[in-house]
Amino acid sequence: MIPSEGNIDDFAVVDVKGRPLAVCASRSDVWTWDLLSDEWLKRPLADFDNGSYGIPVYPDFQHVDVSVVEERVLFAAGGQHQGPGLWDVMSGELLNPPPEFRSCVHALALTSVGGRTTLVAGASLPEVWVWDPANPEIEAWGPTADEDAEEQEPRELPGHSGDMNHLVVGRLRGRPVVVSGGDGDVLLSDLETEELVHKWSADGSVHAVALSEVGGRPVVPTVTDSGEMRIWDAVGGEPFGRLSTGHTERTRALATAVVGARTLAVTGSDDGTARIWDLAEGQQIGAPLAGHEGEIWTVAITPMDGRHVVLTAGRGGVVRVWDLSA
Repeated sequence: MIPSEGNIDDFAVVDVKGRPLAVCASRSDVWTWDLLSDEWLKRPLADFDNGSYGIPVYPDFQHVDVSVVEERVLFAAGGQHQGPGLWDVMSGELLNPPPEFRSCVHALALTSVGGRTTLVAGASLPEVWVWDPANPEIEAWGPTADEDAEEQEPRELPGHSGDMNHLVVGRLRGRPVVVSGGDGDVLLSDLETEELVHKWSADGSVHAVALSEVGGRPVVPTVTDSGEMRIWDAVGGEPFGRLSTGHTERTRALATAVVGARTLAVTGSDDGTARIWDLAEGQQIGAPLAGHEGEIWTVAITPMDGRHVVLTAGRGGVVRVWDLSA
């Protein structure tokens, strides 16, 4: 249970010196949870200039991601009332404040492109921001103490015609890519060239996407409001498979991982359960993971103490850890 007793809107898991650390957001509060020591710590973050141009923004950490860069744990966050911001979660230092004229984030993710920390975030379509304090030519994307400084303009990845609900970043045959899903479409784009590689039509609104591989074949799994998981070949673009998730309400969370010889996926739903899948077999593994008293909004698969575990969280502020070897 998160000590704030609030809901967990989103979390991300990162390896810090060999220890899994969950960084959890509860609207304007951020907590870290060390999975091995079961220690919760509240992480106060530096505030930012709140709407000096007359456009108010608020601490709103509805969507988050974390990354370790040169031993710093970077924390990116945004939400319905705040554009993407970047902090050092351990020290609380504000590294890049949210832009004042983009006050909404539906999804975001951190990655590295060309050795530079790259943040992909957006609402109607993905926008790409770059953070590189070692390069003075890289402008901040938010307000700075220099009143004459120009704010960084993001690169936009084209293709979406409606709202984007979720995105992930990864590597496809060595190339940095982003997979995003929204109002009936799933898109795969090259982050360096901004080229749209594939666009797939899904049955209904896309709530979550992932990038993985099955038997060495790159795939893009997705979940939609039709209750199905649809999977496409990330290289050729052809359909790879589809299955019914069996959830009785909206499936809104998805994570994948290659564990041993199997590619596993976990889905989380508003029905309060999570389910584990073998993507090669197209079959559910075991019974539904039950125990949450409300909706599951975020899931992850991560190594922990020599084995892989599933993390689930959402309404009620409880993170549950499930042993995949059980």
